[in-house]
Amino acid sequence: MTKDNYILAVKRNHKRLFAIALSYTKNHEDAEDLLQNTFLKLWKYDKPFQNDEHIDKWLTRVCINECKNYIKLPFRKSTTLEEVKELYTFDNPRNFDVFNALMSLPRKEHAVIVLFYYEDLSTKEIAELLKTNESTVKTRLRRARVKLKEILGEDWANE
Repeated sequence: MTKDNYILAVKRNHKRLFAIALSYTKNHEDAEDLLQNTFLKLWKYDKPFQNDEHIDKWLTRVCINECKNYIKLPFRKSTTLEEVKELYTFDNPRNFDVFNALMSLPRKEHAVIVLFYYEDLSTKEIAELLKTNESTVKTRLRRARVKLKEILGEDWANE
């Protein structure tokens, strides 16, 4: 990978991967560390990529793996939901409500919602990234939607 291609990949994926890492860690500094580890692995990776989409998916998988390894650590720092909220600005009260609802979901359900709705990945692609069955992804999506509907109310079901 050339230096220019690396820089483009970092610029293209930084915000998205940071959001994924932050959703797992709920800690700004730890999310930055995981992101740095992810991009370091890209720099060291010596096999060719097919295209930019291949790089993006590879980075997502690496980031998720880094996050999963992080949450298993016994000494990891925990941040309150209030501290995480301070990192975001909400121009619309509905966005704040959705954020609260998403953050209250279990990690596995939260992850599939983010990947499906915010990353526009298919259930098949999510299953590949998470190394699970597509039916498991569909089940998690369904459960998450039910919980979000309960939290946000009927008005949100049609949005």
